[in-house]
Amino acid sequence: MAAAAPGLGLEMEETVYHVKEGAEGANLELENFCLWYGKAQALHGIGMKVQKGIVTALIGPSGCGKSTLLRSINRMNDLIDGLSVRGSIRLDGKDINAPGVDVIKLRKRMGMVFQKPNPFPMSVFENVAYPLRVDGVRDRRMLADACERALGEAALWEEVKDRLQENALGLSGGQQQRLCIARAIASDPDVLLMDEPCSALDPIATARIEELIARLRGHFTIVIVTHNMQQAARVSDNTAFMYLGRLIEYGGTNEIFVNPRLPRTSDYITGRFG
Repeated sequence: MAAAAPGLGLEMEETVYHVKEGAEGANLELENFCLWYGKAQALHGIGMKVQKGIVTALIGPSGCGKSTLLRSINRMNDLIDGLSVRGSIRLDGKDINAPGVDVIKLRKRMGMVFQKPNPFPMSVFENVAYPLRVDGVRDRRMLADACERALGEAALWEEVKDRLQENALGLSGGQQQRLCIARAIASDPDVLLMDEPCSALDPIATARIEELIARLRGHFTIVIVTHNMQQAARVSDNTAFMYLGRLIEYGGTNEIFVNPRLPRTSDYITGRFG
């Protein structure tokens, strides 16, 4: 058994893994990853392999480190004063925190979708074209083709093909979030990170996003943070349960929800705490 969590009198179990190795292997691997905000440790010895081309959900109560872990994968936490890390996060075998890593190039390989839709105050077309323009693409035909492809993959093309030059802020909340997903995948990243992408949406818009995640499975490695356990059960292939900055259990989603191996996981899944 691992040591008790400081000040809480809770004995923390060692992480239990029952994840089947996928045919494509893992393209994200975390090994003994720890993170501190100043002297406060937020993540403790996280070790997991995220399999290529499937959906992995991070679940757990508020403050357990899910979003911190997600933002560590594309180094968004670098902007926080006093941050320090130990251990490794490897993308296709290369440590993303190694000296000399180009963070801009790293983030180009990782699309990011946030809790609230955050379209830029510009046209629908320019929102999707933005990451390509940043990457130096100027050819109008290439931008148009990429825009149509990304909006099509985001299940939004038919709704906005006649509104491409309108301000994206005029779209509905659900459409804005799908636009943000289109923007995130326009440059064809390897990994798509989603931090509570449905938390600000109504049930109908949420269903559309969940359908979209299902469509994108296989095209991208998707890691999604969600407080909604029913959503995790619906959209993910593997689920990681986190608690107090630790990875408690990691396995196939059906097993995590139907036959969890640890009492703490079972208590959270059944609503006894959280």
